[in-house]
Amino acid sequence: MRSIALSFVLFTTVATHAQLGGRGSLGGGIGLSIPTGEFRDALGKNLFHVNAHMAYPLGRLPFLQGGLAFGYSVMGDNDRTVPVTTQYLGINEGTLTTRNKVFGYHALLRISPLGVRIRPYADGLVGFRQFRTTSKVTADGVEGSLSKEANQSDLAFSVGWAAGVMVTFGKLLYVEARVERFNSGEATYADPESVTISDQGNVGFSRLTSRTDVTNVTAGIGLLF
Repeated sequence: MRSIALSFVLFTTVATHAQLGGRGSLGGGIGLSIPTGEFRDALGKNLFHVNAHMAYPLGRLPFLQGGLAFGYSVMGDNDRTVPVTTQYLGINEGTLTTRNKVFGYHALLRISPLGVRIRPYADGLVGFRQFRTTSKVTADGVEGSLSKEANQSDLAFSVGWAAGVMVTFGKLLYVEARVERFNSGEATYADPESVTISDQGNVGFSRLTSRTDVTNVTAGIGLLF
């Protein structure tokens, strides 16, 4: 709880004191999340990763920017046809989908020059990462899901850094390459390789506990404002 409180205080401070003193940026990218250390030993694979981040100049120091960074990684998913009981005539089977996901929520402090076409930057990051296993049942001919369930959830405090390069095109658009490195605390999460779904639709899995350090490598696009 102290870790979450610290992240919230930092986010509130950055958001409250930030004032537009130049051009900010809003961007996102896709790439790989590469587990390291204990996390690598536990998972043994790289993860698909998506990120988004926003930064804006702080007061009278336009080269110093504050903002937020969000990340989403997929640890694994499973699908299976299962029997269902519904109010819809003729529908007695559905698909049970189980997904193992990682969400990242971080406040950032960035050092970056403004007003140049090739714009390198470095971020300091603090926040937390959330590990979730969820399942839902869907059926053909039925809009939305028949049921949803959170099977496992845990949080890990996280600090790190990022480095990137933006190349601008015109006054609004840019392309970007970005590397993030997170030193994250211990978390308990579902082992993606152990997830099973019975014929009756019962979800089972074993749990792993480890530190959750990662390096994320992405390429993306964004807007200047």
